[in-house]
Amino acid sequence: MVDLTSWAERLYSESDGPRSLATSLAGLIGLGVYLGVGDWVIAVFAAVIAFPLARVLFTWLGSSVEQRLASRRAAEALCSRLAQLSPAERDVVDAFVESGGRVLTWGRVNSLELGGPAFESLRSRGLIDTGMTADSMRETFVLDEEVFDAARQLRNAEQVMKRRPGA
Repeated sequence: MVDLTSWAERLYSESDGPRSLATSLAGLIGLGVYLGVGDWVIAVFAAVIAFPLARVLFTWLGSSVEQRLASRRAAEALCSRLAQLSPAERDVVDAFVESGGRVLTWGRVNSLELGGPAFESLRSRGLIDTGMTADSMRETFVLDEEVFDAARQLRNAEQVMKRRPGA
């Protein structure tokens, strides 16, 4: 005979959320079937059949929620990283966004009259690197992809807010 005390301890000490939810739902389904039909064998079968389906459902829901939270945390971290930039550094990042890409040639940077110390600061932070054009004829500045995407999204959000009435 199965020791019900150890089984109950194992069930209630479970740290797997989807499994706990699936166990509860399967128990409720079994109870509902028993109260409706009055046959405990059918109720047990209903609970046994419902458990794996509920576990798959709750595991899927849990993973999608975790992915959304992780994505939101990453976006918040990037926005925080952008907020920590000095005004001169932010001007440099904005110049990349306004140009429409992550790469600016040295000539373009010189024509924009942006501060050299801001470039060096962003470079020392690892947010700007140097590169070459595809034809290897000109040197370029390359902005970090995540920083560029976050700055572009922030710019788009600011433009949407400006277009709204009363904003």
